[in-house]
Amino acid sequence: MKAWRAWFGPVAVLLLMLLAFGWLFQLRLGGGDVYPEYSSLRADALGTRAFYEALAQVPGMRVDRDYRPIERLGVRPRLLLLPGLVWQDWQSVPVAEIASLNAAASAGARVVLAFRADLKREARDEQGRPIVEDDESGKKADAEKKGGAESKSGPSAKELKKKEKLPGYRERVRKDLAKEWRVAFKQRWLMAKEEKATIVDEAPAGLPPEVEWHSDLYFSPEADSGWRVVYRRAGEPVLLEKTVGRGSIVLISDAFCLSNEALHRARATALLSWLVGDQRRVTFLEGALGVLEENGVGFLARRYGLGGAMALLALLGGLYAWRRMVAFLPATEAGPAGADVALAYEPTAGFTGLLRRSLGREEVLPACLEEWRRGRRGGGAQAAARVEAAWLARDPEESPAKTYNALARALKPR
Repeated sequence: MKAWRAWFGPVAVLLLMLLAFGWLFQLRLGGGDVYPEYSSLRADALGTRAFYEALAQVPGMRVDRDYRPIERLGVRPRLLLLPGLVWQDWQSVPVAEIASLNAAASAGARVVLAFRADLKREARDEQGRPIVEDDESGKKADAEKKGGAESKSGPSAKELKKKEKLPGYRERVRKDLAKEWRVAFKQRWLMAKEEKATIVDEAPAGLPPEVEWHSDLYFSPEADSGWRVVYRRAGEPVLLEKTVGRGSIVLISDAFCLSNEALHRARATALLSWLVGDQRRVTFLEGALGVLEENGVGFLARRYGLGGAMALLALLGGLYAWRRMVAFLPATEAGPAGADVALAYEPTAGFTGLLRRSLGREEVLPACLEEWRRGRRGGGAQAAARVEAAWLARDPEESPAKTYNALARALKPR
């Protein structure tokens, strides 16, 4: 009992700490700020959870999240939303990802790529790279030119064949998206911050004439590339649409219209409805934001319903720890005050402790005699008769030790 009292305080403190951490984790997870910006798992201003839940409440609409990489999309008619993309990272895209997006659009899907606003207004060139303005800029430019000159020669045909045989080489090869889709990404810092995006005359009917816009990114499609301009900002295209096979691809230079903040104070319902179109299934591609599916033990346990087994293992571990902390032995009798207690270990200590917990002082000797009667071997009937006679002739007032000695003498041959 004293050992349990000694451990009660630390165990209580540990439980309180676990509860506090669980509450804090639930608070952060509920708000969603542990996820990337424009994720459908975020409930703050920078997420798209409101749009996700609003679509889920539409009758007949199926909404889900896809945590797989883009190259594993599959082909079926649906709306694929990729909000909050960094446009600098999408200037060159792996071949597998471009092929997956093109295949999905050709099969009837509507692919929407919405890029986030770049609020860091530092000087950048047309490719989105920062312009360095220091004393070392000349050296860096020379180094880039030198590297570019060396790269023009390119690897030899033999080296290319070796690389193509490596696993995953096709997925690692990147292509210029501007050349693949015939549209370039450009940025201009001269746009007014409060200027909204306005609809063009050739846009579909029913769209709002103006939409709040915060990004200085715009697109420059090639002539006869099939891209249709829907919205412009400061005269530059900021929302494009292109038909690909049975589906289409939509480029949005500012993902603000999909965010929770936009749905709260600057909702463009008609634009969102136009993006969904006649699709009855909407998929938010969380994998494009880096939120990929797990493959660990916890993920497999949740998938196959092993939560009960894990809880049972935790319970067994707790019982084992409790067994190691608490001694299941009877309390020793208190000796005289000031007497030293000698601690010693004997091989039969566990058996002795079990007997003390199970039998009283008066029950030990009758139990031993009963066990002797059941399993005795040898001695004959005379010895058994002598033992029974000694047991009947015992004095109930005498100590169990004297009775035991009398029974032991009765067993000896005469």
